[in-house]
Amino acid sequence: MPIEQARFGTLGIGSGGDFRIRFERELAHPLDRVWNALVDPGKLRVWMPGCVIEPYVGGRVHYDFGDEGAATGVVTRLEAPGERGLLEHTWVWPGVPDSAVLWQLAPAVAGTTLTLTHRELVAEPARDFAIGWHLILDTLERYAAGLEWEDVWDGYEEISAGYASRTVG
Repeated sequence: MPIEQARFGTLGIGSGGDFRIRFERELAHPLDRVWNALVDPGKLRVWMPGCVIEPYVGGRVHYDFGDEGAATGVVTRLEAPGERGLLEHTWVWPGVPDSAVLWQLAPAVAGTTLTLTHRELVAEPARDFAIGWHLILDTLERYAAGLEWEDVWDGYEEISAGYASRTVG
């Protein structure tokens, strides 16, 4: 079954002139459920093993991707949901310049609009990062729905092919 084009992120130059990856997903879940999946260490550990986001400004960030490597960072902004929720952290990946990741949550008619922007990137690793974020967002969505998510990564090849045809730059 082909993946909906709307689920793919965009890669390119953002309004600030920096290279970025951007996803916008409509999730059929309440904002507080999505927010808690991101910032509650117990919940995050379930759907994204090896990931730590300490939910306070200055908190440690660590994404462990096993043999693929690990990203680290620090939480730079955190706004608990009222009308929206916002989590921003740095992204330090060996061999590439440091960048930033911004998670924004806003209420939507059917649940939550989640916008993820990874900015201040260089184009070279962007496709690989986009594939990873795509799969992470798919996992988060399934977790929030109470569905199994272990097979999400089975779609890696199809998702990778979808990003291979996307223009970078």
